Amino acid sequence: MRNLMYMLIDLLSGAIVALPLAWLFLRLCGNRRGKRFLLYSLFILYLCKMFDVVGIPALQYVRWDPNISLIPLTDEKNLRFFLQLGLNAAMFAPFGFLLPVLWRKCRKWNVTVLSGFLLSLFIELIQLFSSRATDVDDLLMNTLGAGLGYSLARIFFHKKWTRDTAPGTFKVSDSLSLTVSILIPLLTIVLVRTPISDCIYRLPLFD
Repeated sequence: MRNLMYMLIDLLSGAIVALPLAWLFLRLCGNRRGKRFLLYSLFILYLCKMFDVVGIPALQYVRWDPNISLIPLTDEKNLRFFLQLGLNAAMFAPFGFLLPVLWRKCRKWNVTVLSGFLLSLFIELIQLFSSRATDVDDLLMNTLGAGLGYSLARIFFHKKWTRDTAPGTFKVSDSLSLTVSILIPLLTIVLVRTPISDCIYRLPLFD
């Protein structure tokens, strides 16, 4: 139960800043009505937690500490290894699912899969500056997870997409709006999540 509380605090510490900034961005360049607003909020919360899980370091903990594995599937082939591969794919499936729902340009499978690959590659490169390993297996499985998420979105929403003639959520280009939407939770994790969580942990409740 205590571990769950710490997980919620870590999520809250990022989301308390990322969500208002994302809502402001959505208001400035699009709209915030209906299901798309809720899904966009869910996307931001998901990224906050995902960046926390993969170990994006806070600014004060950034250091050059490379641990690189460039040859795929070289670890010991046991249950834990395959479970980790499955968890990596599952972690990126929501990314692949939400992208085509929120951004029209991502309704092409190659755009969503490429976006998942580039985000995963960025995460692996960032991990060169933390204690986490940069592993090609993670890159492959994260990309696969984005593809699986896209496939699920296509199954559920393809007919709606073909009938959808309403204007998009964003008035700026999909590429720009997606990039900003990823950068908001990323920078929140790097710059302000740790100071906020430290303040929370100083409350009498945690004495």
